[in-house]
Order: sequence, then C-alpha cells, then structure tokens
Amino acid sequence: MKNTSLKKRIVYNSGWNFLSTISSKIGALIFSIILARFLMPERYGNYSIVFATAMIFYTFADLGVNYALSRYLSEASVKNKSQMSPYYRYLLKIKIYLTSVVFFIILILSYPISVYIFKNSSLFIPFISSAFFVFILSLEVFHSQIFYPIEKVKYSFIKELLTQILRIILVLIVFYMVSQEYQVFGIFVSLILVHSVILLLVLFYLKKLAPGIYSTSIGLINKKRVLSFVGFLTIACISGVFFSYIDSVILGIFILPEYVGYYRAAFSFIVGLTALVSFPNSVLLPFFTKLGKLKTEQLFNTFFRYTAILSLPLSFGLLVLGKFFINLLYGESYLSASLPLYFISFLIVPMAGVATFVSLFSAKEKPQIFTKLMIATSIINIILNLVFIKILLRFSPLWATAGAGIATLISWSFYFIASFYSSKKEFAINISMSPIIKPLISSFLMFILLMFIKLHFDSLNLFKAIIIILIGVIFYFLIMILIKGITKEDINLFKNFLKEPHHT
Repeated sequence: MKNTSLKKRIVYNSGWNFLSTISSKIGALIFSIILARFLMPERYGNYSIVFATAMIFYTFADLGVNYALSRYLSEASVKNKSQMSPYYRYLLKIKIYLTSVVFFIILILSYPISVYIFKNSSLFIPFISSAFFVFILSLEVFHSQIFYPIEKVKYSFIKELLTQILRIILVLIVFYMVSQEYQVFGIFVSLILVHSVILLLVLFYLKKLAPGIYSTSIGLINKKRVLSFVGFLTIACISGVFFSYIDSVILGIFILPEYVGYYRAAFSFIVGLTALVSFPNSVLLPFFTKLGKLKTEQLFNTFFRYTAILSLPLSFGLLVLGKFFINLLYGESYLSASLPLYFISFLIVPMAGVATFVSLFSAKEKPQIFTKLMIATSIINIILNLVFIKILLRFSPLWATAGAGIATLISWSFYFIASFYSSKKEFAINISMSPIIKPLISSFLMFILLMFIKLHFDSLNLFKAIIIILIGVIFYFLIMILIKGITKEDINLFKNFLKEPHHT
C-alpha cells in the first residue's frame, strides 16, 4: 500500500510538473517563435549568442546550490522539520554571495566579450542587461525550487504559466514600441521585469505554504556535509552549462550569427520536446531521497521505462515531420534549421534518460559520480564540436551547424551509457536496458508506416500533418499493447495523473 501510495504521489507531482513543463515549453516555444520571426536570423543569432553566454555565467550563480536545497529540504521534511529553516538560510547566503559576484563579473567583462571575442560591439548593451537578468533569475529559480521538496508542485505550474504569459506580452510590447536597433536589449529588460514580479509572487506563496522555512529558530546542520555536496555539484554544473551552450558559443566564433540562429532554433525545439517526455530532477529527487534500495530500484526502473516509451517515438517522428514543424513554427526563413534538426532529433532519448540518472545520483548523495561523468562528457563535447564544426565548415556554414549537432548527439549518448553502467556499479541495483527494446521496435515500425504515408502526399499542410501524427500515435500504442510494452497497471497508474493522493 505504501509503495502504491508513493507511486501515486510521484505521478501526482509529475502530473502537475507535466502541466508546468507544458506551460514552460509551449510558452518558451511561442516566445522563441516570436523572437525568431521578429528579429529574423541575424538579430536572433545575436540574441542567442548573448543568452547562451549569459547562461554560462548563470551557472556560476548556481553551482549546485539549487540541487542542494531540494535534496536537504526533502531529507529534513522526513527526518527533522526543524532543520528546514537552517538549511534554507545557509544555502540562501551562499546563493546571494555567488549571484552578486557573477553579476559584477558580467558587467566587467561585457565590453571585452562583445568586442574582442565575438567582434560585435552591438552586443555590449545586451550583455550589460544580461547581468541584471542573471541576478534576478538566479534568486527566482532558487526559491521556486522549494515547491518540490514540500510537494506543492501545482504552485510551480501557476508560477510557470504566469511567467510565460507575462514575458510573451512584454516582448510583443518591445517589438511594437522599440526600434530594431535596441530590441535585443529590450528583450532582456522585459525578462528582468517578468522574473522580478515572479520572484515576489513565489515568496508570497512560500510564506503561506511553508512558513517554517522563514523561522529564525536555531537548528544544527552539518555545514561540512552540505559544502561537500555542493562542491561536487559545482564542478558538475560548470561542466553541464558548457555542455549545453558551448556549441552555440563555438559556432558564434566561427560563423555568422544567422547560422547560430538556425542551430538554436532547432536545438530549442528539441530541448522543449525533451522536457515534455522526461521526469525531471525536481520531481524525482525528493522521492529518491526518502526511499530505501528496493523501492528505489522499483521506481527507477518504472520511470526509466516510461521515459523510453515516450521519447523514442518522438525522435522517430521528427525524422518524418521535422522540416514541416520548422517551417510551421519559425517560418520559411528558418528552413535551414531542418538540417541540424535531423542530426539532433535523437538527442531526446539520452537527454530524457540522463535526467533520471542524475536524480538518482543526487538523491543518494553521490554527486561525485555524475560530476566525473559530466567533466568527461564536456571535454568530449568541446573537442568534438571543434573537430566537426571545422571539418564541415569546409563545405558550408550550414553544414557546420550539422557538425555541432553530431558532436552534441555523440556526447549525450556517451553520457547516457556511462550513467547507466555507473548506476549499476555504484548502487548495486538491477537496472536493465530491456525497457528500451519494445518502444524501439514499435517506434521503428511507426517510422516506416509514416514515411510510406508521407510519400503519398505531394506536399504537407497542417491538416495532413495532424492526420500523420494521429495515425502514428494510434499505431505506436497499438503495437506497444500487442507486444505488452504497455500494461494494464500503466494505464491505471496514469488515471491518477492529477488526482491528489493521500500521504501514508
């Protein structure tokens, strides 16, 4: 009964997180489409360069503190609730210090980065504004993380929905009221305003939902233990951000901004889709923290299987309809983005899978495992990006973006496989790759059917694409049911998607 209740709680929280992710990614997609269509490839490339660089700096304002907050608040909520406030206050001090340092570093380096690295002085003012954006975003994300360990994930959904609505409205105002010369700067100003409002809203909700974290009661916590955990996460986060954004930065050095815009359009689309089919660290980490070995093994394998069931058909589907979606979402001027999209369509599988492994490593207080893996993967990623981008640049700048896609796919695949074997070795739990087999078979058969159908259409429009998608979804799940890749238990479990469970 307890195990069933735990699964229901995870599904319930995942349900709200799914809605939060839907809001986030659909909103982010609409936001990126608006940016891409109004800015056009060159200025969108400039925005992408500034944003990618800002997010690299943003990582130094985090350094694993957000992960530590979720992990130790989750533990304290079970073992000793009086420790929640000391953990919060201690980690908040670290967060404010890091964020302030990063803020001033960005201000100081804005000019040399713009002029001497990217050789584009028009990036200077946007880089200045990105310092304020990073400062506010860092504090907002830190406090938003608390909704997960206290299992109030639906408030994260409310927060995310408001964030997306506000930033879409404000960015449209920017495009209609600000001249083209200052629109990239205006976008960052609008983001600063949005996240400032959201930060105040999050603080208001937390005061009502978890007043205990603001108490001034004295509680003993093991600061050395926390710093050790954060220390390993620091290295992992630094490596991780380079892993996520270094391809765009390298492309920005070698090719014109418009090609960076093509690549980021494709990559953003993939990241958005991945978030829809993965179970995020913020949901799984609190539960893995509270579980013993046997239950951890059972739940890990369950959600690893669900990730495979959802991610594999999506990757195969993009091979069929990727170009259509690029045209539909970004317009004809971004059709060149379909080339890198084909290479990174299978990123969905390792990216979604790795999210589950990272949750396990963090929950069991073994951040050093994925820290080592992330360092190795980041080094591989940088080397492969330099190699493939320079080799394929000989053919064209567009093929250089494909080179970045190939390098990223290989790197993520290595990260996924290494995480799989490290988990089995470190925790001695029975993790199997067999859950991938049935979804892989069903996805491949679906791909053959959809390609056959597509060949019989002279051209694609939205109606035809919807028909193809519906046929693909129905065919995929029918095959999965026939080969017992989906069971009655799975169906019953997801009936409780947003039905709030009782804690036992």
